Amino acid sequence: MSEKKSRFRIRKGDLEIEYEGNPAEVSERYREAFEWIKTATIAPPKGKPFRMERKEKEEKKEEKRGGRRTAVISPAIDKLVEEGFFDDFKNSTQVLEELRRKTVPVSSVMPVAMALNRRVPKKLDRIKDEQGRWVYRKKQSGTEE
Repeated sequence: MSEKKSRFRIRKGDLEIEYEGNPAEVSERYREAFEWIKTATIAPPKGKPFRMERKEKEEKKEEKRGGRRTAVISPAIDKLVEEGFFDDFKNSTQVLEELRRKTVPVSSVMPVAMALNRRVPKKLDRIKDEQGRWVYRKKQSGTEE
């Protein structure tokens, strides 16, 4: 007693469809699968060709940063000065943590240190602590020029 069976397999890129069953049903499924796979979009391979990566890097190099640069860190530091955050000495890492806590978009401590240093002669005093790090404090009223 042999049972009649048919089977098909369609492969396109990483996509593969296989079906096995009675011949009439297999024939119908084959037509459906073949039509579907003709219209299906296959994702491109994960790695990009070397030449394409090189071309994209050159394009990005020409673009550079682009977009409008908004001052975010400096106004946030000015607000911290007004709020009394700098009544005691604070280092740039502490300032960074406070800015992040207030959800100011800061990537690293370097832009924070640069913004702090721009405020040193007028709004902030700066000295080195025991570990040799710069610490900042609100300019005392008796030391203003």
